[in-house]
Amino acid sequence: MKNFHLYALLILMFGVSSYLCAAEKQQKVEYKFGVFPYLSPVRMDEIYSPVSDEIANRINHKVKFRTSSTFKKFLAKLKAEYYDIALIQPFWYPVAVDKKGYIPLLRMEEPFVSLIMVLNSSQITTVDDLRGKIIATPPAFVPVVHMARRALIKKGITPGKDVIFKAYKSVDSCFQHVLTGKASACIAPPFAPAVFEKAMNIKLRTVLKSSSIPNLSIVIHPRVSTVDREQIRKTIMSWKNTKKGKHLLSNMQTKRFVPITDKEYDIVRQFLKELKK
Repeated sequence: MKNFHLYALLILMFGVSSYLCAAEKQQKVEYKFGVFPYLSPVRMDEIYSPVSDEIANRINHKVKFRTSSTFKKFLAKLKAEYYDIALIQPFWYPVAVDKKGYIPLLRMEEPFVSLIMVLNSSQITTVDDLRGKIIATPPAFVPVVHMARRALIKKGITPGKDVIFKAYKSVDSCFQHVLTGKASACIAPPFAPAVFEKAMNIKLRTVLKSSSIPNLSIVIHPRVSTVDREQIRKTIMSWKNTKKGKHLLSNMQTKRFVPITDKEYDIVRQFLKELKK
């Protein structure tokens, strides 16, 4: 009987230990929040580490901001399903949602356009003034480059013939080359110029704006629990109503995030089909 009691006690201790380990493991869940690298790593960290911290505080799990040194590396990680939560550019929505099964959550309310911008002091005032000039761009495969190319062609200017596109690794680098005079203009998404203007204490001016498509979206991997997914959605949507939240949104250059309608991104899917022709 004594051995039986000892055996029962050991079973009980093992059960309690297993439960505590499971509970501890649950508490140690850490989500990776990936944001595509449209700015320098330092600026990205300044903007999105506080965003990650605020989400973490609301879901009671660690949320770590992650990005990559290049668009290509980020896309590879997205395809490998490395990120639990991701803020992605519009052209990657079909990759994440249609091919990899990420769940669409929210998008920036404002439309996504491509801007061709110059320094405010530039003598370039019209689209025609761009002829013969070098236009700096982010990596050549990102949406703003294709959208700007199409916008220029509609204005009668052919990239590669009337203007020269020169690709750099980020929008920051693109603007830096305009600032140093190595390029006359820069192609940029609408949320990037204000960040650069503030950082460099300069003023930029838009020469051409393209037609629009849906903006940046937040997608979530199915491995994120339904409870956490819903809490993340509520948290981000609530930011428009608080001072701290408005500050986070302002840094991301949006007024608010709104629910995604998948059909909205059909225009992106069509755009991608046209690019393959």
